[in-house]
Amino acid sequence: MHQEVVMSLAHSAQYQVYWDAIQRRACGVCLDAADDGSCGLPIRHTCALPSELPAIIEAILQVKSDRMDDYVTAIEAAVCARCPEQDGEGRCGRRDRADCGLYTYLPLVVDAIEEVKGGLACR
Repeated sequence: MHQEVVMSLAHSAQYQVYWDAIQRRACGVCLDAADDGSCGLPIRHTCALPSELPAIIEAILQVKSDRMDDYVTAIEAAVCARCPEQDGEGRCGRRDRADCGLYTYLPLVVDAIEEVKGGLACR
């Protein structure tokens, strides 16, 4: 599985609970998933979910809204703005083609992170 980059970036167990929830919600239904459930993206492609995990989590945790547009804006500012796939005008071919896992599955990612946040608040 070539998407193992997550744990080298994910600041140990701090983000593991979020990553587990994201994998269940988003990766579990991803069209690029391999038959065994691992990431099936070609080696030359990197999924933003594991590679930008800390930035994704922090951006989503900063949003206090019921509107998905607010989460989209936060992700575009925190992750998309520094992605090499996006041009200087803010256009992204991968995003436009629904070829970006983060953008395509953002509602599921938000649900996963909010679910974890709610569970941590109850402790």
